[in-house]
Amino acid sequence: MAAPLLLDREFLKTLEELTLLCREDMTGPIGADHRSRKHGPGMEFADYRVYSSGDDPRFLDWNAYLRLGKLFLKIFETERHVPVRILLDASESMDCEEGAPESKFLYAQRLAATFSYLALLRLDTTAVIPFADRLAKPIMVAGGRENFWPVLEFLSQLSCNGGTDIYRSVKEFVNNFPSRGVVIVISDFFDEAGCRRALEMLRSSGHDFVVLQVHSAEEQRPSAFGELLLEEAETGELRTIECSREKSALYERAFLEYSTRLQRLALRNGGRYARAITSIPYQEFVLQSLRGGRVLS
Repeated sequence: MAAPLLLDREFLKTLEELTLLCREDMTGPIGADHRSRKHGPGMEFADYRVYSSGDDPRFLDWNAYLRLGKLFLKIFETERHVPVRILLDASESMDCEEGAPESKFLYAQRLAATFSYLALLRLDTTAVIPFADRLAKPIMVAGGRENFWPVLEFLSQLSCNGGTDIYRSVKEFVNNFPSRGVVIVISDFFDEAGCRRALEMLRSSGHDFVVLQVHSAEEQRPSAFGELLLEEAETGELRTIECSREKSALYERAFLEYSTRLQRLALRNGGRYARAITSIPYQEFVLQSLRGGRVLS
């Protein structure tokens, strides 16, 4: 059976040259492509240090002892598995095209697939966890690229429902996934009050997190003018407004100010931030914005 098409084959080949960056203090079982110095057998010799009482004598360098008359311990550079969890906003506000070639949710699905593939390439465990006002049932896979198809199938079956409660969702996530890891939060983040507490909770739980704000160009600067009847995507509330070019420009200014506050909030809590506009091809966003934003290398 063919996998649902979210990422094109040429893009997948390009991803094989990239690595998801994580903090140096992330720990996990021995695995691939996240390097850490350990005392013991590993993939690659790194250095020596003077032997101390309590060190494992199996890793003493006896040749160095014969030459120098001192005990030295071999240090090897090993590799670690770091779990990668992707929190994917599936609230109603994400199912909005706003004149773009695809909805915010489809764009977010592509990004979730991208990070899942990168994790599986390095043999890391990955989980995709949809949320709206609370967490939905996740998918968890590990063991290499051959397990990527179930992720694509899972993502293709998701739909958007309900309102957004980022804080409640992150609180539930921290309780359900207590071990530290890399957390990718993909959302439009139209829940400013909840964002602050959510990111503070991710920081206090020791996670290395990335905030990916996804929005359409229309959400940044509305192009419709005159008397407009607007419907709130998550509550269904109707509101009539008068929109002019001047008001559209003021709205864009307020939107960008909010994005800047979100970026500062992420950085202040030790995370990373990137903003994705759905009018920009996802391949371009990943290969340029994320590589330049300390998320990928």
